[in-house]
Amino acid sequence: MAASWGSLYVDTSMLSADINRLRTNMSPEKFERAMYGVFRQTGKHLGVIVGKDVPKEYCVKSMEARKVVKSPKLTMGGGFVNCTIPLTGPRKTIGTGYTASGSARGWQSLRKKYRVKAKIVRAGKSILPPNLPDQGNQPPFRNIPSKLGNATFTRKGKSKFPIVSVSGIAIPQMPMNRSADQVEEDIVTYMHNRLIHRYMALISSGR
Repeated sequence: MAASWGSLYVDTSMLSADINRLRTNMSPEKFERAMYGVFRQTGKHLGVIVGKDVPKEYCVKSMEARKVVKSPKLTMGGGFVNCTIPLTGPRKTIGTGYTASGSARGWQSLRKKYRVKAKIVRAGKSILPPNLPDQGNQPPFRNIPSKLGNATFTRKGKSKFPIVSVSGIAIPQMPMNRSADQVEEDIVTYMHNRLIHRYMALISSGR
């Protein structure tokens, strides 16, 4: 089931000069419509940016990253445009969604001392902690080969059951973590180009 991980917020203060240039050369109504168009185009292009930048830092495919970016939600009023871009998608299980290593057969998967490692970031393997405090404070384990497959599990308590799968970072979180600086830079660059394009259209056509 897909979960909402919030929205991406970008500091556009460095675009103030570009925005003010439009503001001073347009009526309030035209300026508002122009900004609406810029934000709408940027929101629609964000999937391309995320699909390009996120795989540089994380072990995900470009199309996986693009899919988490949903349609922008824009509201206008008082000379301002508010743009919210939801990021929604599921977590990926360690061992199936993310490649993992470290396992044991049968009950040895619980008794044998080993560490589960996951390939989530490009920089290297992530080592899971000995215990997972947010999921019962029990060790992660991989029982291979078994009907559990390659997935990583942990117990909710000291009893054998229930067990739950262990997931890594959700893709919608990635543009707001390791990829945040690059994503923000590319968004601002794209917006700058759209603002310049809009200003040149104003000069050439007066609209």
